[in-house]
Amino acid sequence: YRRQRQMCIRDRTKLAANLKNVSEQFSDPLTSFDWCIDDPRMIATASIDTTCTVWDIHHSAIKTQIIAHDKEVYDIKFVDGSNTFITAGGDASIRLFDVRSLHHSLLLCEEPNSNPFVRVSWNRQRTDYFAALAAHSKEAAVYDRRCAGIPVMKLLGHEKSVNFVVWAAADFG
Repeated sequence: YRRQRQMCIRDRTKLAANLKNVSEQFSDPLTSFDWCIDDPRMIATASIDTTCTVWDIHHSAIKTQIIAHDKEVYDIKFVDGSNTFITAGGDASIRLFDVRSLHHSLLLCEEPNSNPFVRVSWNRQRTDYFAALAAHSKEAAVYDRRCAGIPVMKLLGHEKSVNFVVWAAADFG
């Protein structure tokens, strides 16, 4: 068991060393990452350099890298399988990307006060809904991607800033 554990740790260290962005243009700190549930070889990372990178960890290689926002990208989550992901940006927008067609993105919403979005959470049970948090906000907003830009609900009542939101793993009703 001990030998197997040491090999696991060695393999993780090797993987960490290999998942290095070799581009000098895009090498700033990461702000978030998400593991693809449908394809466990794929992860996506967000960075303050405005980019999102999709990695193939099996081959220790970048699958694709895009400039996702005009400012920092604070959060990233895979959506609807392995081909789409959603991002929250310092440019006060939430965007949806499709890995198969990265020439454009779908603008899902913009914060009217230009307050950066810092977190986003996709509902995996009801995939039209996502929740988002703006910086220093005491509320979380729930959106329907079919009605872009308009919150269908705001979760109020917090005394201080909300810094994380997640959907329940099971559908309760």
